[in-house]
Amino acid sequence: MKSVLIFNPISGVSTITTNDGETPEQHEQTILETLREHDIEPEVWYTSEDDPGTGLAKKAAAAGFDLVIAAGGDGTIHAVASGLINTKSTLGIIAMGTMNNIARSLSISEDFRDACHIVGAGETNEVDVGVINNHVFLEVAGIGLEAALFPSAEEIKKPGWQSTLHGFFNGLSTLFTFPNIRFKVSFDGGKSRTYHGLQITVCNTPYYGVHLQVAPGTKMDDGLLDVVIYKNFSKLEYVRHAISITQGKRVLQPKISRRRIKSLEVRADRPVEIHADGVPHGHTPASISIIPAALRVRVPSKVAAGSATTKPSLNDAVKQHEIAQSAL
Repeated sequence: MKSVLIFNPISGVSTITTNDGETPEQHEQTILETLREHDIEPEVWYTSEDDPGTGLAKKAAAAGFDLVIAAGGDGTIHAVASGLINTKSTLGIIAMGTMNNIARSLSISEDFRDACHIVGAGETNEVDVGVINNHVFLEVAGIGLEAALFPSAEEIKKPGWQSTLHGFFNGLSTLFTFPNIRFKVSFDGGKSRTYHGLQITVCNTPYYGVHLQVAPGTKMDDGLLDVVIYKNFSKLEYVRHAISITQGKRVLQPKISRRRIKSLEVRADRPVEIHADGVPHGHTPASISIIPAALRVRVPSKVAAGSATTKPSLNDAVKQHEIAQSAL
């Protein structure tokens, strides 16, 4: 099997990550030794500031590499995956970051050796990829307050207490000054509906951010995106809801509208921020869609075996539509 390891030597460097005491070189050596146990002898390519992984992944796919293994945090996984969309190359994931939401969403262990075992002995599954205004996302796209807050969250994660404090206070300022928005939303090309709220979150994975589960039950291989609309939230309610999510609760669920869709059009009464996987991408209007089964990825055998059960049947789709309509 022709394979390459795309390795990010600086993954996991932040004020909120733990250090296992090993150097990047030791991590790389552990990964290579474990992959060899599965008869995988990859070439090793390194990410850089100029190429965080997308260009390397495109190069690997064009060169006919069967397996492209990304070793890094979610940013590295995003970058490498973006270069493999709609190619014959398969993505292997070795999570080395602060949050590792993609690995968590696919039940891939954050232990290097276990992850290498999945790469070598797991199964290949095809997962969906989202698109917002021509920018792809694996995890989540957001419109409104969430997108406005992401730059502060990224600043908090940077090394150094000054950056952390600056990001924290910037986030508070953004939270308390952000206005309620009048959104016009069209689901799957249907008639526009109006919602007043703070944000719209579109999920392709069940986890994002600090392991938040905004839309529990979201699947990466069901051909659908999960849309969550925060309706008529006050700032206090928004904070309460965010805290309750971290505790596995949904105290303000009645003020949430959730739909499963293939496409979405969003307009707002004023330009509001947009993000895709935490990266800012301008302002509304926003056009969102899904590319089903766009990415081949190695997952645990139990996940691949159960993937067929995530495909919605006609009856399930009808039930979901009826539930969504009753919530509007």
